[in-house]
Amino acid sequence: MAFQSGITTSANDLLDKIRLFATGSCGYVQLMYQADAGYFRLHLQHAATGQFVNLHSYATYVAGYGSTSFSSGLAYASQTVASGSYSVTQLSGSAEYFLFGGDGWCYCIVQTASTTYAPFLFGAITKTCTFTGGAFLSDTYSTYMRTDIDGNTNKWKVGTSGVDAVRAFYSGYARQLDSYAPIAFNGVTPQYPATIEVGRPTPSGFYSMMGYAPGARVLRMNGQYVNKDVVTLGGNDWMVFSMSYGGYGFLK
Repeated sequence: MAFQSGITTSANDLLDKIRLFATGSCGYVQLMYQADAGYFRLHLQHAATGQFVNLHSYATYVAGYGSTSFSSGLAYASQTVASGSYSVTQLSGSAEYFLFGGDGWCYCIVQTASTTYAPFLFGAITKTCTFTGGAFLSDTYSTYMRTDIDGNTNKWKVGTSGVDAVRAFYSGYARQLDSYAPIAFNGVTPQYPATIEVGRPTPSGFYSMMGYAPGARVLRMNGQYVNKDVVTLGGNDWMVFSMSYGGYGFLK
């Protein structure tokens, strides 16, 4: 696993840091990196997992799209079968950042306020079933994932209900396997796999688990941990952050 942290001075600077980290430590190949109206666009590929990641810096944020192929003649947000946009927002001035990665996944965490952190994640899930796809992009609130199931081809699922829904990073606590506080008798806070489920057409309202995000865990912090704490489990170190919908740990 790879880890990097430091201070970023702008969205352009953060995009360059993501570029160097993803290509140097996460197995991505740079397809294009060039200036675009005062900002920069970056296109990455991870061939083994079928990922095409298209990123762009702006004044206060970095945005990203997934796609199923790449053409230098198309805009970053108009690549073939593109997903929706994801971003690290409210990035102005200097900010602390953290990069976590492994082969086929790259996670960026940025401090957006004194005690607030925002994720910008892309990679391929570890599958628990057989299907074409698995690439995903995620930010604070939403996730897109490519899932060619139920007769679909090059299908990016997103949303909160129906056959296009994605339940990303759901955990045991969301299904009431964990309480909203550490376990009372021993103070333990379990970490759960960051699973990804998608809506199915039949029966309506049902979901199937497709896999989980590598190098990520979900937990309830609730005073047990503070931002940037490192939790050691076996031989692995997990750095934890409080974010929307709970706490997350990322593998260093």
